[in-house]
Amino acid sequence: MLPIPVGDINPRRTVPFINYLLILTNVAVYIWVYFLTPPQEGGEILNRGVMVPSNWMNVKTLFTSMFLHDIHPAHLLGNMLFLWIAGDNVEDRLGHLPYLVFYFLCGLAGAAAHIYMAIGPLSSMANTPTLGASGAISGVIGAYLVFFPTSKIKFMIWLVIFVRYFTLPSWGAVGLWIGGQLVMAWQQYKGLKAGQQIEVAVFAHLGGFVFGLVWAALARIFGKSSKPRKD
Repeated sequence: MLPIPVGDINPRRTVPFINYLLILTNVAVYIWVYFLTPPQEGGEILNRGVMVPSNWMNVKTLFTSMFLHDIHPAHLLGNMLFLWIAGDNVEDRLGHLPYLVFYFLCGLAGAAAHIYMAIGPLSSMANTPTLGASGAISGVIGAYLVFFPTSKIKFMIWLVIFVRYFTLPSWGAVGLWIGGQLVMAWQQYKGLKAGQQIEVAVFAHLGGFVFGLVWAALARIFGKSSKPRKD
């Protein structure tokens, strides 16, 4: 079994209520779409809310798609786990309202990267619906790396009947993650050039991550977040 991130060792000064609200909203929308509405109505909600690259000028879907997830719970749970680990500290560093704006900008940057690839080099993706918070959360991960490069990320690994825990510095954990994303992007690029379809919008991950990385670097250089934090 692959190691699973379960938390971090990184104290914060404030209550990250925006991050909690984002997680709660994503979970609530998932429950609403798949459990509280009839299947046909839930399908209509998805059809109206997902983002289709070839129809990217339907701007509202750039936002609504950030709060929709696949019916398989792993998609939602994986995204929310990463947001839970990284988002609270990034919100603590940026401030509540700036963090909310930053989150949406990361999501838009991820969508832009995916749209560019889908209607350009990888045109077979142009009409494939896209949903999920991964682009925005990838941006949060990028910011976390800039703000807290040496904080400890806690991992759990299940070895048959034993559970073991270990930590990695965030630069190592995020480095492994982004390395996997780059490998996946290359494989998808080659596969799509051969006419294969994909299920993961990895270029949205990369676009959001780069945007978050650059935003945080600029904030650290020019903004109040460059000041040392008292823990």
